[in-house]
Amino acid sequence: MSPAATPDAFPPLPKTFTEAPDEAERDVLARWEADQAYDAVKKKRKGCKPFVFWEGPPTANGRPGIHHVLARTIKDAVCRYRTMAGYRVERKAGWDTHGLPVELEVEKSLGISGKGQIEEFGVAEFNERCRESVWTYRKDWEELSARIGYWLDYDDPYITYDPDYVETLWNLLARFHDQGLAYRGKRVLPYCGRCGTGLSTHELGQPGVYRDVKDPSVTVRFRIVDDPDGASILAWTTTPWTLPSNFALAVHPSLDYVKARVALPVPKGEEKGSRGHEIVWVAAARASTVLGEHEVLDTKTGRELAGTHYLPLFEDAIPRVEPGVWQPVDDKIHQVWTADYVTADDGTGIVHQAPYGADDWELARREHLPIPLAVGEDGRFSIALEGVAVGTFFKDADDALMDDLKKRGLLFQKAREPHSYPHCWRCDTPLLYFPAPAWYLRVTAFKDAMIELNRQIRWVPADVGTGRFGRWLENLVDWNLSRDRYWGTPLPYWICESCDTEKAIHSRAELEELAVAPLPEGFDNHKPRVDQVHLRCECGGTMKRTPAVADVWFDSGAMPYAQYHWPFGEENRARTEDQWPADFIAEGVDQTRGWFYTLHAIGTFVSSVDDTPETAAFTRGPTYKTCVVNGLLLDKNGVKMSKRLGNIVKPNDAIGAHGADAVRWYMLSSGAIWLPKRFDLDGVLEVRRRFLGTLVNSYKFFADYARIDGYRVDDPSIPAVSDRQAIDRWLVSRTQSVIRDVVACYDDYDLSGACRAIEHFVVDEVSNWYIRRNRRRFWKGEKTPDKLGAYATLFSALEAAARLAAPLVPFVTDSLWRALTGSSETVHGVELPSPTDAYIDDELEGSMRLVEKVVVMGRALRERLGHKIKQPLPAIHLRASDARDLDLLATEFAKEQLLDELNVKSIGSLETDDGKLCTLEAKPNFKTLGKRLGKQMKATAATIAGLPRDEIVKLRSGESITIDVEGASVELASEDVEIRVHVEGDLDVETDSSLVVFFDTQLDDALRAEGLAREIVVRINSLRKQSGLAIETRIALSCASEDALVHRALDEHGEMIAREVLATSLEVVDAGQIAADATSFDLGDDRRFSAALVTQPSS
Repeated sequence: MSPAATPDAFPPLPKTFTEAPDEAERDVLARWEADQAYDAVKKKRKGCKPFVFWEGPPTANGRPGIHHVLARTIKDAVCRYRTMAGYRVERKAGWDTHGLPVELEVEKSLGISGKGQIEEFGVAEFNERCRESVWTYRKDWEELSARIGYWLDYDDPYITYDPDYVETLWNLLARFHDQGLAYRGKRVLPYCGRCGTGLSTHELGQPGVYRDVKDPSVTVRFRIVDDPDGASILAWTTTPWTLPSNFALAVHPSLDYVKARVALPVPKGEEKGSRGHEIVWVAAARASTVLGEHEVLDTKTGRELAGTHYLPLFEDAIPRVEPGVWQPVDDKIHQVWTADYVTADDGTGIVHQAPYGADDWELARREHLPIPLAVGEDGRFSIALEGVAVGTFFKDADDALMDDLKKRGLLFQKAREPHSYPHCWRCDTPLLYFPAPAWYLRVTAFKDAMIELNRQIRWVPADVGTGRFGRWLENLVDWNLSRDRYWGTPLPYWICESCDTEKAIHSRAELEELAVAPLPEGFDNHKPRVDQVHLRCECGGTMKRTPAVADVWFDSGAMPYAQYHWPFGEENRARTEDQWPADFIAEGVDQTRGWFYTLHAIGTFVSSVDDTPETAAFTRGPTYKTCVVNGLLLDKNGVKMSKRLGNIVKPNDAIGAHGADAVRWYMLSSGAIWLPKRFDLDGVLEVRRRFLGTLVNSYKFFADYARIDGYRVDDPSIPAVSDRQAIDRWLVSRTQSVIRDVVACYDDYDLSGACRAIEHFVVDEVSNWYIRRNRRRFWKGEKTPDKLGAYATLFSALEAAARLAAPLVPFVTDSLWRALTGSSETVHGVELPSPTDAYIDDELEGSMRLVEKVVVMGRALRERLGHKIKQPLPAIHLRASDARDLDLLATEFAKEQLLDELNVKSIGSLETDDGKLCTLEAKPNFKTLGKRLGKQMKATAATIAGLPRDEIVKLRSGESITIDVEGASVELASEDVEIRVHVEGDLDVETDSSLVVFFDTQLDDALRAEGLAREIVVRINSLRKQSGLAIETRIALSCASEDALVHRALDEHGEMIAREVLATSLEVVDAGQIAADATSFDLGDDRRFSAALVTQPSS
């Protein structure tokens, strides 16, 4: 990989990388395709140790969005890094093809809605349309993945509707059944009336399910049967639509309840109590809140109140023995029961019971109470009530029911309460909680194992595992597995019509063996074909398949096994075991209760519960070792993107404008990847210019001169690192340190940290420091060892940067690598550099860090004092609180850098700071703190007055700090304090926590002349650029000025001026002798000069 000294060595990178990056990157894509780069890298890593990555399967019936670019960039960066680290990384693509998302799209395209119309249309044809629909946007997904550089194996993807994939799911589901962990039950579960199916609790954790709404809050009178005082029991609810289905009231057995007299409500203007009083029962602890002024007549515990019968609110909603006469069919209904879940925290302390709550349902089941269901599973009323017609959607009935209760004197109070209410994650319909039969997986049976194995997962960030995911596992409930839909994995459970025996089918072969009739050729294990297959029960009865399909999240959660058709066939088992467990997975935070959970649940069962020969290879441990969770992607104003707001950024628009590298770098570098991230195209443009532009231009600088000089990386005259200049040794050391730091970031999955380290290295150290300070070494005409050392130093820095940044920005780095090395191999197939510790010089790097710090402070002070950097100053003085810093600043290398960078003639003094020269004082800003702190203000002011210097420096630099004020934490921002700098004598200084910088600023004519000479260099180089001269073109220069000080500058510093502008000669002439086409320049302070240049032939 050593370019020869030919015109082809170090070729220019296409200008399109900076001017039209989309075009440049498409050229790279074409090269990858022509070279079959991905296949070549796979072949090169064949036989290497595996690094297991699993792709979370998208659904291809919707277009990919800009948020998908973030997740796919993270996955690609990690996989590229691990490949360059020497691992074999399989990148098997996957497609999630079942479930409600697909069904709803097909319903929409057919112009139908709901299960009834689907069955009229025909389930077989409907499912066939679903099978076709899932590929609607497949091309969009594949093209976007390719365009952003996300390498995936789309030639052999796993597809969740594939018969082999479904067969693996059957096998897993049968194993759950074999272990007694799959069972039928009837429970209240979140139910979508529009889709006609129950949902699992983890589906309620999907983004956008809970929405803020304002719903009615009502307190209702339940009249006690035959009560001599006409008393009522008050119960409170936020779901008035459930009141027609009321079957009981619940009280806590140990709470006290009071019978109270309270004035009837009166219209405004009437005297309180003018309309009489009523008697009501409420919890004693809630009486004052609910009733206000009242008189207690009696007190009972909940246990004593139990058994009290009351009249139903809606007699038409429940069956009666005799029409028109209130007599319940069961004397257990409409009475008070005790329940431990009742509290006096809100409401009346008495809970209305209806079959749409889990606790209510358990009470009814426990006491064998009859259940009136006024609202059916479609979410609509099945009976007619006053103002509520049959078929009314449950949420639309609240107002009419409240009006009816009010007319009948049963409405005690009403209000509207804001709260979060769940909606279907796919069709947006408000959910109801409905008692429905379903199949469950008893994941609670191995909950402890799931919690234990979660502790072994490396979560990025860690608080997802201990927080959101950990809490989810702590509160785990059994998995509602079944969906009463059509396009999904049919549950492999057959039930005997005669004896109710269940049979779980493990494979197609087993089904064929047990089926009453032979399976048709090309049998499809989907509905409705599979429903037509019957089995013979041992009792002689017919076994039919349960009609439900599996939760689509089971499909994706089983992909580690189903992607290779485990456990069918020795080769498939071997491939599955080779790719298990995952070393790394990554998706958005919304998958915490989605794919991350289902992978973990199924994987824990396979490795820790199912003790069979086929699962023995899956040793107990987490299903995935590392899980990287990316945050939400917001618009530039921090608002969630949505079609309604019109703030969605289309990925192809962003990439077309700025290129995929810029989009990737922006997403990865702008803060930790797990935090919510604003996407701003102006920010993308900025990183494109700052980092990518600097990287390309740094190579351009190197390559332009290397081609001119015929530089070869294997030139035997290149001096050893130890024989090079100190600044070369510094950059070599920094290169090795950056390699070490970036690799550590990659190993820690800290992609933003890797970005920061690489960008600082390329922009601040290679370009803004090394290249800027060493330009004239490359301008020399002869190839001296010093010049070769500079070339070698810069080459090694750029070559390392190309490899280190390759996982993050794969396009430009591939072209940069090939241009630097002359290699035809893609950079993504080579190995990452390893640091050479022998080249790391901590003292040299420490010295330079201090130099950079002093330079920043010195430039800030110069600007404050009004002294341009081109104007030399007599001396700089430094004070350091740490003697070790003085030693580092006292080196010849540090002094040389400081004198040149800050344009001073000498280091005036370098002493230990005793704290007397410059002190910092902080005082509170009462305007910002007064209202916030109130009584704490006085104590806070005292604490601020005593802040140590390092804390004041943080505030001065714009940081926030936290202070302790009488045991309480108070956060201070920079605007909360006024900072005063007290300097001994009349000095102007710049200071931080450990350094003080000040200058001698007395100027004489000699220094002024030297400053003018530097200004002249700037003007002449500007003229060279305007004249279109190549960087190596030499000129003859003539200058004239009527200003004596400018003349002095030209006379005394002519040699320096000529060197800096590549002039072979500089002639100072009288103003009248300058060429007619000379250019006149203004130097400020009414000083001017004219210059004419003539190009010289190259030697």
